[in-house]
Parts: sequence; structure tokens; C-alpha cells
Amino acid sequence: MKKVLLTVLAAASLQVATAQNSAVNSAVLNHKNGLLDKAQADIDKAIVHKKTSESPKAWFYRGVIYQDMMSSPIYSKQVSDETTNLVLEAFNKVKQLEGNNGEYTKQVPERLDLLYGQVLNQAVAFHNEQKWDEAITKYEMASKINPTDTTSLMYSAYAATGKEDYKSAIKYYDQLLAIGHKTEAVYKAKIQLMQATEAKEEDILKALAEGLAANPNSVYLMQEELKYFLAAGKGDEATEKLEKAIAADPNNASLYAVLGNVQERKKDLEGAAKNYKKAVELDPNNFDAYYNLGVMEYNKASEFVNKAAKLDYAAYQKQGKSLEAQAKKHFEASLPYFESAHKAQPDDVSTMQNLFRVYTRLNRKADAERMSKMLGN
Repeated sequence: MKKVLLTVLAAASLQVATAQNSAVNSAVLNHKNGLLDKAQADIDKAIVHKKTSESPKAWFYRGVIYQDMMSSPIYSKQVSDETTNLVLEAFNKVKQLEGNNGEYTKQVPERLDLLYGQVLNQAVAFHNEQKWDEAITKYEMASKINPTDTTSLMYSAYAATGKEDYKSAIKYYDQLLAIGHKTEAVYKAKIQLMQATEAKEEDILKALAEGLAANPNSVYLMQEELKYFLAAGKGDEATEKLEKAIAADPNNASLYAVLGNVQERKKDLEGAAKNYKKAVELDPNNFDAYYNLGVMEYNKASEFVNKAAKLDYAAYQKQGKSLEAQAKKHFEASLPYFESAHKAQPDDVSTMQNLFRVYTRLNRKADAERMSKMLGN
């Protein structure tokens, strides 16, 4: 009698488990047939029942069903903004129950990639509409799904900047740096925002030093650091620092270009020109050096033009032609530098504007008109 009773109890237990497993199977079948609302109802029951609440299959399909509802034109309105969290929780639960080598765990990465893409697309849609708060919320969720991804963090910073919440934007750039994305672009954006928010000079200098450690050839970071040195009356210290860097790396064109810039600021135009020319000798595509050489010649030309313009009629009759000839000589000297800069960076507006002015001064009408069209005039 005792044996029969045990058998009856075992059968009852088996029936209950089978009933609940059938709920999971029904959810799977309804999902396969595209009946996501019925699949949702089945799977919601299965994951709270004590017999299947610890089933990796049940949790995996809960994530799958809700995820597919998110992207369905028919069922998407039946889910809320919290659905993404629910899906992520479901897939994390699968890994927790099965470990890394389980049947369903192995399918989770592909599903997480899909989820990341879904959320990122939602974020971009909000971003394009300049709905900054909604975009940032979605970017942060995308980052939560894939913590090592840089795209969502970068665009979070862009959205925060668009919202003019510069401190939050700096926070996102710091998160990028923390996961190893130490590019010049990240440091540049962060430092510009620090300057806009009037951060402490010592903090900006610290960020510049860190940026240069990660990007030792960054002309922008070198120039910004040296700007603070020069503002603090440390021009000699800035020059010494660059000269030591050049001694250690004598073929680094960027260092010569920046040293030329420092010397130009110190009014050592001869030394500046020498180092700019050394930079383009080492790197024929060094935009900064070409551009600055062009500006130096252009400024010399402008000085002669201004002198001629200030002369009275009698003085102009004696000196005007000579001054204009000197100006023309320097305008002509600036031209190959600006043209080389334009070749190195064809989209740089300042270079095109200077070329337009020089072509106009030299009466090269066709070239001036060509440059005017490139500027959109």
C-alpha cells in the first residue's frame, strides 16, 4: 500500500511538472508561429511557477519573446520602456542558471548583440530629433548591454554636449578613457569642454599631460599645453621641453611644427620658419607647418599693404609702388604653402579662404573663382 501511494504521488508530481513544461513548450511554439502575445502569456506563467522558475530554457525564451515584441510592428505597443531591462535580466538569468557552457547560454551573446543594435537604433532616432534626454537614456542602456562598447558612450557625450550639459559630457568621456579608449579625439573633446566650463587650470593641464602620454604626436594637445605654459610666462620652459622631445625623437615632424609655433608666439619668426620647414621636410603632408608658413608670408605682405594704405598722396608717389611690390613678393611666397596645406587637408575652410584672398591679390581670377565655388559662395 505504501509503495502504491508513493507511485501515485510521483505521478501527480510528474503531471504538474509536465503541465508547466508544456507552458514553456507552448510559449516556444506560439513564438515560432508569430503569436507573440500568446507566447508572452505562456512564458510569464512559466517563469513564476516553482517547477520552471529555474529553467534556463524558460528564461531564455522569455528574453527572446519580449525582445522580438520590441521590434514587431504589431506587438511593440504592448511593451514598455522597461522591456529592455526585462530582456537583459532574462538573458543574465540564463547565464546565472547554466554557467558559461550551457545550451542556452551559448545563444545569449548573439541575442545581446541584436538587443544592443535595437536599443542603439532607438537612441539614434531620438538623437536625430534632438530629443537629448531620451537619446541619452537609450545610449546608457546600450552601454549597459555592452559595457566595453565605445559607440554608445561617445554618442552619449555628443548628446550631452548637444543638450549643453557639459559636465555630463565630460563624465562620458571619462568613462571612455576608463575603458581604454584614449584617443586624441576623446581628449580634445574633453579638454574643450573643460575649458568651456572654466575648469581649474591644474585639472586641464593634468588632462593634457595624460592625453599626451597616450598620444605623444598630437599637435593639438601639444599646442594647448604650450599655450598654458606661454600664458604663465613659461615660454623658455616650453621651448626647452620641446627641444628635449626633439632630441629624443629627431624625426618627429609634429614636434618641429609645434616648436615653430612656440617661436612664432615669442616673435622669433626666423626660428619659427626654420622649424616649420624642417617639419615639412620630414613630413610633406604636415598641414600645420605649411599653413603657418603661409600665414607668416601673408602677414608680411599685409604689413606692406597697410604701410602703403597709410601714405598720403605725395608719399605714395615715392614709396607706394615699392611697398606694393614687396607685398606682392610675400603674397607669391605664401601661395605654395597654402596650396600644399590645401592638398594636405582639402576641406579646411581657413586655407581655402586664404587662397581666395591671395589669388585675388595676385589677380588670378580663375583660381579665385574656383576657390570661391569650393567655399560655397
